[in-house]
Amino acid sequence: MAQIIDISKKITNELPVVKITEELVVTVNNRKSVVLNIQAMVEQMEREGKDEDTAFMTKVMEMLIGKKHADEVEKMDLPLNEYTMLFETIMSVATGEYGSTPSEK
Repeated sequence: MAQIIDISKKITNELPVVKITEELVVTVNNRKSVVLNIQAMVEQMEREGKDEDTAFMTKVMEMLIGKKHADEVEKMDLPLNEYTMLFETIMSVATGEYGSTPSEK
C-alpha cells in the first residue's frame, strides 16, 4: 500500500499579519501570484543593471500590504534603516522565510 502524506493541517490559506505600530497592523498578501510578480520585477531590474531603490520598495510594499497601508508607512517618514528593516521583514513574511532557520528553508 502506498504511503499517504497528509499536509492538510499545514494548508491554512490564511494571510500573515504584521504589527508595525500600535495603530498600524497590516495583512501581508503572500499569495503565489504576488510573490512571483515581485520576483519577476527583481529579475528584470537585475537584467537592466539597476539596484533596488526606495521607489521600488514602495511599489513592492503597495503590492504586499496595499496602497492605503503603504501610504500610512510613507507618512511615518521613518529613518531609512528602519524603513529598510520594515521592508525586509514584510518581504521575509511574504516569502515564508521570516523566523525560519537555515535548515528549514
